[in-house]
Amino acid sequence: MNLAPLGSAMSVRFLKLAAKCDEGFTLIEMLVVTFIMAVVLAMSVGFYPQAVQIVRGDADLRIVYWELKLARDTAITQRRTVEVRFTAPNIITTVRRNLPAGTTVLSTAVLEHNMQFMLFAAQPDTPDAFGRNVPIDFAGAVPVMFTPDGMLTDTNGNAVNGTVFLGQPGRPITSRALTVFGPTATIRTYRWNGAQWRR
Repeated sequence: MNLAPLGSAMSVRFLKLAAKCDEGFTLIEMLVVTFIMAVVLAMSVGFYPQAVQIVRGDADLRIVYWELKLARDTAITQRRTVEVRFTAPNIITTVRRNLPAGTTVLSTAVLEHNMQFMLFAAQPDTPDAFGRNVPIDFAGAVPVMFTPDGMLTDTNGNAVNGTVFLGQPGRPITSRALTVFGPTATIRTYRWNGAQWRR
């Protein structure tokens, strides 16, 4: 059987296909791709600013969370009382009380992205309902401190529950809250989704 004609026919077909591929895109194909790119770009431009605000709010909530966790863990491991001091508009200081006297500053954190300790008027308290009278609400206890047995207390040693609210002024979507249950120092974080607090 002679395969030469078959081989030459395949070569001709391949050359025709290659020539067709070299022709490029048609105007219709280019318009469709351009339209799809425009739609994707429009969607991303509209969503991007809000997404940035959400990410920044979460980042600053983590700063507060890790400062409180540092204070609690240090109190337990070093068997010392550790204070957490909140200074408006955006500073958290963790201070260890030394024995027999004196203090040591362990950490100072500053909220970024123009985040502040603040309340937004239209928002309710968190589901834990520990208070919402001021942005840093620990039932009037100032300062609050973690004890070596892992409780959050006032200066008299009474367990206190509390909430820290934060956000960027004029941007409710950045609103975040962090609650602490005094007897066990359990920390919970909340994000405002525009209608309610979500964990």
